[in-house]
Amino acid sequence: MLEVVLTSDKPLGAPTILAAVIITFTFLWYWASDERPYAGFPIVGKEKGEWINKKAKERFQMHATQILKQGMSLHKGPFQVIATHGPTIILPPSMTDEIRNDSRLVFNGASRKLFLGQYPGLEPLNFKGVQSDIFTATIRQNITQTLNSLTDSLTAETSSLLRTSLLPPSRITKDAWTPVHFARMAPTIAARLSAPVFLGEPLCHDETWLNISITYTVNVIAAVHRLRTWPPFLRALLHHFLPECRALRAQVAEARRIIEPQVAARRRARRDAAAAGKEPPAARDALAWMEAQGVKLAKNERAVDPVEGQLLLSFVAIHTTSLTLLAALYDLAEHPEMAEMVRKEIVEVLREEGGWKKTSLYKMKLLDSCLKESQRLHTLNAVLMNRQATEAVKLSDGTILPKGCIIGIPTYHMRDDENYENPDKFDGSRFLRMRQEPGMETRGQFVTTSADHIGFGHGQRACPGRFFASNEIKIALAYLLVNYEWKFEGGKPPARSLMDSEYVADPQQMILVKAREPELDLFKL
Repeated sequence: MLEVVLTSDKPLGAPTILAAVIITFTFLWYWASDERPYAGFPIVGKEKGEWINKKAKERFQMHATQILKQGMSLHKGPFQVIATHGPTIILPPSMTDEIRNDSRLVFNGASRKLFLGQYPGLEPLNFKGVQSDIFTATIRQNITQTLNSLTDSLTAETSSLLRTSLLPPSRITKDAWTPVHFARMAPTIAARLSAPVFLGEPLCHDETWLNISITYTVNVIAAVHRLRTWPPFLRALLHHFLPECRALRAQVAEARRIIEPQVAARRRARRDAAAAGKEPPAARDALAWMEAQGVKLAKNERAVDPVEGQLLLSFVAIHTTSLTLLAALYDLAEHPEMAEMVRKEIVEVLREEGGWKKTSLYKMKLLDSCLKESQRLHTLNAVLMNRQATEAVKLSDGTILPKGCIIGIPTYHMRDDENYENPDKFDGSRFLRMRQEPGMETRGQFVTTSADHIGFGHGQRACPGRFFASNEIKIALAYLLVNYEWKFEGGKPPARSLMDSEYVADPQQMILVKAREPELDLFKL
């Protein structure tokens, strides 16, 4: 057949030529624009004959753990996979401590690569330099250092939200099991508990803002995914027209409409106080703290766009907090005997303390252990500690990471029997027992990071908001466990994630709940 075609005098038809041109152009288009793998690092998860990365990316989404384990078994040192954002060099977990504080390996560059923060609507994900310093200082210095004073706010918000909106007594009774979409409730809980601390009064109860803070992350993921289907040289044009990107820009514009008048009013109040020789209103939320940190670190209260700052807080906090809460509740529903033990601990601590006190959450050590164990089993991503090399970096094994490359540490070693006994089993007391060992009190805590537990990252750039998130989740779970019972229909838990490369909860999944007679009514504390 090939010989006949080559020797035929019959001219090719226009449709055939057009089809050939389209196929050739499409192939060259993808080949030229697709992220090329890094030279010198073996590729795992991409099959022979695959000239572009599309199939390898899809394969990694659904089979990340298998691909990562295969890479570690085939190669003693670093290798690369084709993640959704492109080639990523995977370092063995044994290198976690080596890279954790290396200033040449930065998160901000990786974030820009992962989330395309250069495009309108995605700007909050592009903080760098002093902007990043201000954002981190706001969390680490202001939010974390005021945790003890935030307990009353968190408990009041939780009580009000559950009783009046999510699980009202008119719908959730002691007599019958009621199916609910807790995967949809969890982001609402995280957003409502965070808003008074992030945005403050009066905007923290603005329903439009709360909806934006919940859905912004989902819309970011959708927009980034859509942009990645196009080559980089076309994205700068096409983002103007793609529906996902337009929706994101509309959200940012609406957020500005809500937040900017409040920012302007606060600035006027500070100027008026200064003109009258009075003390300015005290900063009580992240909206004010970011401006104060701007003055401190950049001598400019406007160094960080306040709207972008609030959207970035929502992006990094609400999504991760809600998924951690969801995973923990599912684990305790699957293990009712452990849920009962945690319930008993919560009641005993609050009775002993006479209500919520500064030390109450610290004393709930079994609850803390359950959270750390749940995070160990259900990491938010198959690869964490993503960094970008700002220069060529030589590692202790002789590996040279090229400038600009993206790296990461796989999380499956958190289920390795070399690190944990019965690693695939949920053992809520695992880290409580660790804390009881000499010298291990701190290491066993939920907020403590280590090379064998990187749920919050590790090192100087570990999640700075983990202390606040821990308090939020513990308070929410206290109310959810003491005042309600939970179980799965048929007694079996659902598939935890729709993907293997990251924790994507099924929003359609139902869990059964009913009210219970509490040993201590938290709603009346």
